Amino acid sequence: MPEQHERSVPPPREGDDAYPYKQLTVLALCRLAEPIAFCSITAYTFVMVEDIKGEEDASFYAGLLVSAFAMAEASTAMIWGRISDRYGRKPIVLFGLVGVALSSLIFGFAKRYWVALLARVVGGLLNGNVAVMQTMVAEMVKRPEHELQPFVWSLGSIAGSALGGFLAQPARFYPDVFSQDGIFGQYPYLLPNLVSVVVIVIAIIQGVIFLEETNPRSPAPSRVPSYLHIPSNGVDVANETTSLLPPRRRRASAVSAFSNTPGGVTYVAESMPLPVDPAFDLRRGSLASLGSIRLQHKSSTLARPALPRVETGVETGFDSAVVEDDVSEHTAKPEKIKAFNKGVIMWTIALVFQSYHSMGFYSLLPIYLLDDARRGSRELDLKGGLGMTLHDVGAYLATGSVMSLFFQGVVFTIFVARLGVWKAVLSVTILSPFIYIMVPFLSLLPNPGAGVYGILALTSFTGVVSFPAFLILLKNATPSPLVLGEVNGLAMSACSAARTVAPPLVGIFYSGLGSAGAWWSCAVVAIAAIFQFLLAPRPKDDEEEILRKAETPAVEIPATADAHVQ
Repeated sequence: MPEQHERSVPPPREGDDAYPYKQLTVLALCRLAEPIAFCSITAYTFVMVEDIKGEEDASFYAGLLVSAFAMAEASTAMIWGRISDRYGRKPIVLFGLVGVALSSLIFGFAKRYWVALLARVVGGLLNGNVAVMQTMVAEMVKRPEHELQPFVWSLGSIAGSALGGFLAQPARFYPDVFSQDGIFGQYPYLLPNLVSVVVIVIAIIQGVIFLEETNPRSPAPSRVPSYLHIPSNGVDVANETTSLLPPRRRRASAVSAFSNTPGGVTYVAESMPLPVDPAFDLRRGSLASLGSIRLQHKSSTLARPALPRVETGVETGFDSAVVEDDVSEHTAKPEKIKAFNKGVIMWTIALVFQSYHSMGFYSLLPIYLLDDARRGSRELDLKGGLGMTLHDVGAYLATGSVMSLFFQGVVFTIFVARLGVWKAVLSVTILSPFIYIMVPFLSLLPNPGAGVYGILALTSFTGVVSFPAFLILLKNATPSPLVLGEVNGLAMSACSAARTVAPPLVGIFYSGLGSAGAWWSCAVVAIAAIFQFLLAPRPKDDEEEILRKAETPAVEIPATADAHVQ
């Protein structure tokens, strides 16, 4: 058997490992424009709602503005995905940027709340970029370590946070430059949106000129492309230039299970103003900030699952008889695998809790920083905020993004490698509720700003560690690589729902219970996450064995069917 498997592996094609610098740079500039626009509103949404709607329930309506874009985007995600399959990725990316620019422009001119909300909804409806760009990256590069989307998102969140904090209300903060009677005095939130539009227009222009189409419009490519690779779980993943959404008719195959993930949920997951790119795909070898840590199943049978016989009609470039012989030995009446076992369900619920309270934190923080204090200096204030300025908020949010970038690139791999996946997640899960409990006590400090930086450092660290490590545990609990598509769909949908409802819900708690009530509501969910974590089945594999196998490089295998992984 091993000899036959080795014979079925074709020699690597020349240029397989080539890094498409030019195209990824062009796509990165397009990608960079979106988090700048998304994250720029986070700093000033609360004060904008107070200005145009009044102070009553401002925290709830601010949270609704944050969630509106993502909810609208999810409703049209499958449509844009299908259009990109038929007409190509490039026009959808460029049109999505136009939608974001239009949304930003309307939002900047909004003098009524419903106009601002409409702007966010329109932007979401017209934008189909997140999953499409992820697919383009998968079609451009072969190695997971070449994927820089999370890094680009982090850079964009840094720029966007600073942009919103320092350019909102320019006539108030820069009276020597901007007059109160001028356009930026009448529309105090126009300037950051105009700058975002300029960045987006530049991205559109360079995209029109330099961005190349990655999706051939013919239904069947003439050969298996060089993107063919096997992810860390060992499953055969065929070319990644096929449909973003599953075709209506396809023969069953081991890899076709990867086509069953709902196309829209990725949009909700990533369109939130988090400093770390929260999108994920269990079917790929790279999970956000995983770095070199990639999980592989201990069982060799899972590393090479039973493959049904398929007819692809795709020229593979090597002896098809050898492939058929190799595949036929694994095609003995595959049994239906139950995707959602106890481990998958339990780890998904734990991931949902984590998603909710993390999103709740990043939604509450600007509100708490900007809200006026209800008590005097250095007194415990359980109702109000810290009374800071927009500049302070922009600086804090940008710094938090820088911290996340550092933890993502430097600390995560070292921390998880030392403690092991399970202990690493347990430690940050236990730490999370204490962070939320401590936040209201910042008002007691002589310099609350120093405390804010400390809180940001802790939450950035816990977020960077918890999400990818949770995904490792969820992936480990999956009964077979054949059902990773279904498990991924469930996890993304559930996390997307949690991130969508968190901002308005914590806003309700803030309005009704005060700042401490809102923060401690997040702590309650974080405590529930601890119990859920302890109830979830612990991995049977030794932690060091998991990490050792995770570092094993992927092995190329022949394609047995055309399938997509996004």
